[in-house]
Amino acid sequence: MKTYIRASSIVVSGVCLLFGFSAHAQILGINSAASSTTIKFLDNNSFNGPNPGSVYNNTLTPWPGSLWTLSQTDPTTFDSANGDISASGAGTSYNISLNNISLTQPVGNTGYADLTYTFFLEFNIGASGLISLPTSFPNFLISGTIQNVAGSYASVNGNIVYYGVDASGAYGPVEQVAYNYFNNTPGSFLNVPISGVASNGVTPALGPNTVFDLVGNITFEVDPAHIEIFDINLTPEPTIAGLAAVGSAVLVAARRRLARRS
Repeated sequence: MKTYIRASSIVVSGVCLLFGFSAHAQILGINSAASSTTIKFLDNNSFNGPNPGSVYNNTLTPWPGSLWTLSQTDPTTFDSANGDISASGAGTSYNISLNNISLTQPVGNTGYADLTYTFFLEFNIGASGLISLPTSFPNFLISGTIQNVAGSYASVNGNIVYYGVDASGAYGPVEQVAYNYFNNTPGSFLNVPISGVASNGVTPALGPNTVFDLVGNITFEVDPAHIEIFDINLTPEPTIAGLAAVGSAVLVAARRRLARRS
């Protein structure tokens, strides 16, 4: 059984129509000292005969958002896993990407194999705070084959919890996105969407000189199945600079029309 996964990225852009005060409400960058990430290949539930695989962790802390990878083949089961993660943030946008993921379990092995991403990502917020933003998160298209074997399935499970200091001045969870995909129908399937489910759909305005944290745990799992997951590229909302340019063009056009009428 062989699994290929390419996962998506988060891109969030704030929208402010022409008024400059919100242009200063922004993310300053990643707080590397507080951020960390782990890619974990859990092969201990996969068996080659009576012999299980092992557990492999690749952790980076502190994490500045730079590309972090895992590439591992278990010498007992010959299962293998690969993947990377990266993140960035500035202004009113932030991004986290799970990419180049593959998970392989040879035919004849029993049990299941997991590839799990965990991360704690902290962004520093500037002196003017951060405006309310639509919640954005990874979404996937999954294709593959569920083997015609009793108990066979493919699944994607996990969540991302968003933390910040809201208008009350208290730090705590302000949003959550959950993943809960499960397929145990034998046969092939193509481009089935997997979308996270947000509790609120927006993150609230966050206080000045505070932090915005994303705490994530997403697991890809197969038991005899072959799946491929591709990223759905989210289209960013218009940037403040872009909106300002559009607004300026509209104002110039309006003035020209008024001048012609007069």
